Amino acid sequence: MKEFIEKSIGMEVDIKDIDYNGRLPMIYSSLYDFKIASMHNIEWLIAIPKEKINLAQLRKNHRQIEKLLDMRCALYIKNTSTYSKNAMITDGIPFIVEDKEIYLPFLGILLNSARERTIKPVQRISFLTQKMILTAIYERWNEVTVTKAAEQLDITKMSASRCFDEIDFFDMPILGTKGKSRVINVPDDIKELWSSIEVYMRNPVINIFYINDDLKLPVFGGMSALAEYSMISDNKYPTYVVAKKDIKDLALKDRLVDIKKDEPGCIIQEVGYVVSFDKGDAIDPLSLLLSLSDDEKKDERIEISIREMLEEYVW
Repeated sequence: MKEFIEKSIGMEVDIKDIDYNGRLPMIYSSLYDFKIASMHNIEWLIAIPKEKINLAQLRKNHRQIEKLLDMRCALYIKNTSTYSKNAMITDGIPFIVEDKEIYLPFLGILLNSARERTIKPVQRISFLTQKMILTAIYERWNEVTVTKAAEQLDITKMSASRCFDEIDFFDMPILGTKGKSRVINVPDDIKELWSSIEVYMRNPVINIFYINDDLKLPVFGGMSALAEYSMISDNKYPTYVVAKKDIKDLALKDRLVDIKKDEPGCIIQEVGYVVSFDKGDAIDPLSLLLSLSDDEKKDERIEISIREMLEEYVW
């Protein structure tokens, strides 16, 4: 730490351990180790998380530590996403990324010692990235590199790298590093992971077509899929999913019905991706969850069936 800071700012820095038991609530002693850094009669605190802490909690803890100790504090982080780093810079939170970067605005210092990837802002997650994340969850990926991910999804390394960039931008807790390579590591607690990333995920359904007869397609969607995963009854007519790239092959234009006048033979949902899943005759459980409407989820029978499905096939 000392060598990197001195090399980065070109000044000698004295760094000592310090114990704030009694001056800080116990929670901070359990979450952080502390050091005092001093240079040219200026002292500042370095807070070192003992384990990975999410950005929201880092922000809150940082404010409280500075307020309680009346001292400027820099967070010392082993690694972080570009999104988190930019958010901390925007908030003026000083930080040191181990052996990579220093941002100490109270000293007027912003130094980069590492070449970084330039990650473009993302308005919403792409279907390909969503497919990669869901595949990673179902297959419990561990230390899967860009190259390996490209092989798993049968896509180019460039496309896989863009997916990794999106995951990095949204600061999802599945992206890590191994040496110089970015890797996807899926944690054991899938339920907790999903609660943190669901907000970024999209409804995979692009269009819905009401068809005059039952085309008996191989993959169920909607209520038909939920009926496959649980004991709930299906609608009178089945629902199928078809990937966007395959929808033209069905020549649906002449098969459409006006549901205000006639009952359809089936419903076809055009989806942005299809994830390979053990139960191959139904859309994967998490994509099904994302595709159901809020009104459908409010139905108690559907709510119970969703919970049963997730417990058996996902969590």
